Amino acid sequence: MAQQDDNYNNGKQEEGLSPKRLKRRAFLSGLAVGAATAGVAATGAHVANNKARSLMTPKALPQGEPAQVALSFQDSRPATNAKPKAKEGSPNIVVVMLDDCGFSDLGCYGSEIKTPAIDSLARQGLQYTNFRTCSMCSPTRASFLTGLNHHSAGMGWLADIDAGYPGYRGDLTHEAATLAEVLQGAGWSTFLSGKWHLNNAHTTGANGPYDNWPTQRGFDRAYWFQGHSTDYFKPSELFDGVAPVEPPNTPDYFVCDDLTDRAITYIRTQQALEPGKPFYLHLAYPGPHSPLQARARERDAYKGQYDKGWDVVRAERLARQKALGIMPDTVELPPLSFGSNNWEQLPEGHKKITARYMEVYAGLMSNMDANIARLLQSLDDIGVRENTIVVLFSDNGGSPEGTPTGTPNVFAPAFGRSIPVEEATKLYDILGEEGTFPHYPMGWASASNTPFKMYKQYAHLGGVADPLIVNWPTGISAKGEIRNNFVHVVDLFPTLLEAVGIERPSVYKGMPLKPVEGQSVLATFSKPDSPTRTEQYFELGGNRAYRENNWRAVARHTRGKPFEEDVWELYDLSTDPAEGVDLSTQFPEVVERLKNKWLQAAVQYNVLPLDDRNLVLRLVQDRQEKGLRARWDFHPPIERLARDVAPIVCGLSHTIELECERSNAAGDGVLVAQGAKYAGWVLYIENGKLCYEQSLVPYVERIESAAVLPEGKLKISYQQRMTGRPFDGEGMLYVNGQQVAKHTFKRILFSTSYDGFTLGADLGNQVSSRYTGPNPFQGILGKVTIDVDTSKINPVEMLRFLSNMNLNV
Repeated sequence: MAQQDDNYNNGKQEEGLSPKRLKRRAFLSGLAVGAATAGVAATGAHVANNKARSLMTPKALPQGEPAQVALSFQDSRPATNAKPKAKEGSPNIVVVMLDDCGFSDLGCYGSEIKTPAIDSLARQGLQYTNFRTCSMCSPTRASFLTGLNHHSAGMGWLADIDAGYPGYRGDLTHEAATLAEVLQGAGWSTFLSGKWHLNNAHTTGANGPYDNWPTQRGFDRAYWFQGHSTDYFKPSELFDGVAPVEPPNTPDYFVCDDLTDRAITYIRTQQALEPGKPFYLHLAYPGPHSPLQARARERDAYKGQYDKGWDVVRAERLARQKALGIMPDTVELPPLSFGSNNWEQLPEGHKKITARYMEVYAGLMSNMDANIARLLQSLDDIGVRENTIVVLFSDNGGSPEGTPTGTPNVFAPAFGRSIPVEEATKLYDILGEEGTFPHYPMGWASASNTPFKMYKQYAHLGGVADPLIVNWPTGISAKGEIRNNFVHVVDLFPTLLEAVGIERPSVYKGMPLKPVEGQSVLATFSKPDSPTRTEQYFELGGNRAYRENNWRAVARHTRGKPFEEDVWELYDLSTDPAEGVDLSTQFPEVVERLKNKWLQAAVQYNVLPLDDRNLVLRLVQDRQEKGLRARWDFHPPIERLARDVAPIVCGLSHTIELECERSNAAGDGVLVAQGAKYAGWVLYIENGKLCYEQSLVPYVERIESAAVLPEGKLKISYQQRMTGRPFDGEGMLYVNGQQVAKHTFKRILFSTSYDGFTLGADLGNQVSSRYTGPNPFQGILGKVTIDVDTSKINPVEMLRFLSNMNLNV
């Protein structure tokens, strides 16, 4: 009872506690309970943490620190594996390169050719009037991609021949990181679609070496071709990365459309996977380089517009250039350059087909413009156009390679068999379409280069003055402004890197790099009076020039003559931007100073030794010096072989032997083919008869057996015996050791076209008009052996060759 009273009394006492003392007691009680609970929780967290350590990847160390490795992964720390990442908001770069487009061939540079997409780029950006290149494709491309003068980059000439001298390796130097390599290393995606022509031709085969193929020089993905140009309707030398591929088999196919489709697909795929990641697209169209091919509807949009002739077109273009502010009012047209006669001097019967060539050219230009419009619209559609730097330019001036009269097949005059204008006229209705491989006359090249004189391959401004347009909506506030600042193609590399905020490394993949030889012109984007470089040398094939401020000394070299005898001209570009008035006799001391400066630059940049030989002659001698292959053994199936690594049999005695099995029910098709109808040969079976054909359209010579071949296993051979290399000889067909046909050629094919070498089919553009498509052999093709007479050309044969090819050197 007493205990109960005590409890009662205690309770009564607590009831009498003040609120403040009650709160304090509750707090202390809570601490005790919390401590007990926390102890249980801590024990659980410890178990959980230990369990997590056995399951979870440890946190990576900061970027650049090496991994810390212990016995188990729980006690180790991984290194950060971060890919290069561009700065947030970095601009994209799109470079559109045209091939053999003259200074005046775009509407915004005075042309009557409709180029609304390109003109719009100029209206919304900057248009340069004093942009200069290297006078030919491979040199200009090498200079652009490396920031080096083209001889420093190893590309003093085309990428067809390695001459053995530092400036003429025909293979892009590894002492310079390409623009793609620098951007790739800084976090950009990099894509090439189109022409490359920067690895030595003899490396463009399945065995490489690949070290100068696009995907080894910084491009993540590449859809490309190596050579001078391609067949626009049936290209057969396309690569996807390092794998040869056939173009899509789609109706109305045209290669410029295909290249644009691939470029758009590359970008859209990349942006879907990594939105906002900057990209560099190098879109190098093959046009308007020969062959001048266009769809009929694109060509005929210009029907009749060139009947007025090139004299009138030149004058009209210059008038537009003056009105546009491209040229000052004081400029006058220089006389037509060599190979171009006044229009009125042309025979009346020649004018219609001569005008037709330019209709084809204009149609091709319009096609590329339409594709550029598609590309720009695609950039708009995915929301990246505003922060994309678009640079558009041509690699050299208009080309004189079409001869004074033009040609429906550019290979014919190149291989010593010109086509009379009367024969070309017969092709008027289909000129530029499939079945023709044209190039325009030199008079139209003069019009392309308005107001300058001379052509591609020359150091005069007609060869090196080209359009340049730069457009960057968020980076260039000026719209539709003209820039007269001197800019050389070598300056674009440092300009683009500065624009995106990247420095080129001094060492790349362990290789010390040459210093960049161009100079950024980024300041001209915002300030038209920004100073740019004032001096630059030029050289190609012995043609030379040197610019110092407004002075320009230039020498046109004549093949075969001593370089010391070349006559140097002098022009004051401040008053005579078209090189119209030669001042060399008035200022001989200036000429001497510039000649000496040119020589100093030549020594510095690996320009020497000068070589003025014709490309065909160089190729022939290069083959002889490096040695032709005497025997080839093939065991089908094999991939198509690129032209430059395939057997060389044209103009040489050789034998092709093969084993096959056929039946009369299914025994036709192509056995061996090389080239295309424009320049090629093929061994095939048609309606059971064995046929051999050489084609250089419109010249075709065919050998055919009289009787149908027997069924079953056969041994077939074609033998070519030369009686006068490289054009005179005869061919014989054999079946099971018995001769079944013989033919003496009027003129043997000297070389093949861009198309490669195939067994069991005729890929690309077909050699014979007797079949369509690849025409695969329906039977079984066995071993194929080719034996070639590789004896060196003797002096008599060389003189005969030079005479037949109209080469005096």
